[in-house]
Amino acid sequence: MAPVTSPQDEQDKLLEEAMNVVKTQSFQMKRCLDKLKLMEGLKHASNMLSELRTSELSPKNYYELYMAISDEMRHLEIYLIDEWQKGRKVPDLYELVQYAGHIVPRLYLLITVGVVYIKVSEFSRKDILKDLVEMCRGVQHPLRGLFLRNYLLQCTKNVLPDCEKESEIPEESGIVMDSVEFIQLNFAEMNKLWVRMQHQGHSRDREQREQERRELRLLVGTNLVRLSQLEYIDIPTFKKSILPAVLEQVVNCRDPIAQEYLMECIIQLIHVLIILTSLVYFVQSKCYLMKQKSAGGISRRVPPADSEDLPAGLC
Repeated sequence: MAPVTSPQDEQDKLLEEAMNVVKTQSFQMKRCLDKLKLMEGLKHASNMLSELRTSELSPKNYYELYMAISDEMRHLEIYLIDEWQKGRKVPDLYELVQYAGHIVPRLYLLITVGVVYIKVSEFSRKDILKDLVEMCRGVQHPLRGLFLRNYLLQCTKNVLPDCEKESEIPEESGIVMDSVEFIQLNFAEMNKLWVRMQHQGHSRDREQREQERRELRLLVGTNLVRLSQLEYIDIPTFKKSILPAVLEQVVNCRDPIAQEYLMECIIQLIHVLIILTSLVYFVQSKCYLMKQKSAGGISRRVPPADSEDLPAGLC
């Protein structure tokens, strides 16, 4: 009688097989890139990324596979940036990678190449970001879509526009509100995918799905973290443009797990914004006290704050 394989053993076997493919294809990709055979290298990168098409891995094991592949994709990104800086530009590379056979590896390659184009300042940052976040709608499988959009969010972390006025930079570079729209759209789509996970599979596996969803909640919450990291987001902008859109997603999803977690994220986001904005008045008061001290004495009270001096939203 053949030994019975436990679900965990089966998962370990599937993950090991996928990891072996990643190691083989990443090695071949690097060897081709070292020989300046870019198209061959992209082919091996596509083969490696095809492992993320699987539906058989648990969310935990899929995450491990995703992290291993993400590390290897950084090598491709660094290579492309170095080649561009050396003058070895590859025309139409953004279009060429769209011919990858399957949509999952195609979109990972598009994100990687798109971010390279932004970093070398050759093309419109605003248009590429909009293009990428829209094209990610092509993957509607909840787990695969969540990690694809997380990859988009991680890759664009340091290239999001964070400038207040278009007059300060070229129009195609974008301003902070372009980043807000990009993150809000990505957040809305990720939240939908996350909620849809609850309705897959048998009803007897409900508790397991809920646990898996809680393990993945940080993927969705990272969008709100990105919003809080934008320097030109103040409280009035947050109240007018960000909070209503985020709350709309929270209410409309009608999912207790999502609503509970996202409300906690919003509270933390508001807390951070209030602290950062309040620091403006604190620094102004500190400077006043230092001036009074250097003049021979400190006033008995902090100077009265005009409405113009107070941070917006605290008046």
